[in-house]
Amino acid sequence: MKIGQLKSFTRAGEELHLTQPTVSKQMVDLEKFFDIRLIDRTKRGLALTRAGEILFKYAKDFLTLQEETISAVAAFKGLKRGSIRIGASNIPGVYILPPILKRYREQHDGVQLALTISDTKAILDHVEQGELDIGFVGARDESRKLLYHGFLDDLIVMVAPSAYPDSITVEEMKRYPLIIREAGSGTRQCFDSAVKKRGFGAADFNVIAELGDTQAVKGAVKEGMGLAYLSRRAISEELAGKTLKVLTVEGVPAIRRSFYTVLKKGRSQTPQVEALLKTIQEWKKNEKVRLVSD
Repeated sequence: MKIGQLKSFTRAGEELHLTQPTVSKQMVDLEKFFDIRLIDRTKRGLALTRAGEILFKYAKDFLTLQEETISAVAAFKGLKRGSIRIGASNIPGVYILPPILKRYREQHDGVQLALTISDTKAILDHVEQGELDIGFVGARDESRKLLYHGFLDDLIVMVAPSAYPDSITVEEMKRYPLIIREAGSGTRQCFDSAVKKRGFGAADFNVIAELGDTQAVKGAVKEGMGLAYLSRRAISEELAGKTLKVLTVEGVPAIRRSFYTVLKKGRSQTPQVEALLKTIQEWKKNEKVRLVSD
């Protein structure tokens, strides 16, 4: 498994705390057992053969099933053991999930939580491949074998330095320098879809930078580099401190969207994941979560 991931006997041995000869012998034994070559050894490194790719896929599925089995059995001890592999895009991972996970840990302190933050596309990839138990994203991709459930609303608004005017026209917006998120982010996908519906395209805007992190975008706007479309939930502290402001674009409303929990279709959910979904519902009720207004 590690050889397939790392494409190196040496690095696989280091992660498994085994010597390189031991790892090499295990691969030789595996190839003898299946009576087929599983890896190609070249001067550039290692590459899985087609048979190796098939075995690698089943190995990942086996390890996922093993983890699910351990978590399911542990659940009968009152959710005092087990783990959850969580993935989240930038906004849910940084600005929404922390209080939810804190509440979950208070209820189930024996469950280990592993949180990966990446762009929406990467999170959907990992959930679909079974590498994450649950994801939290700001956009859907209906072509995938995934289940989406909306759990929170959001607004994407035009953000500007506090010295800017309160509103601008569409024509003015097209001339201002614009900072955007990377193509894989949910915020970017929602922005692209919204402007497309209004008959705009990328060429209509003066895009000067594409950044892969919300904090980086906020920092660039604060420095006066340009304007940006960002989640209203991500700028609450800046609005309170008056370092940023929401800029109204005349005739163009804020972009409304939902955040989603995402699960793999056909996969049984562990008690740990089911408990997390329950915690989310409790948190929404107790915290009186609502769509922030612009």
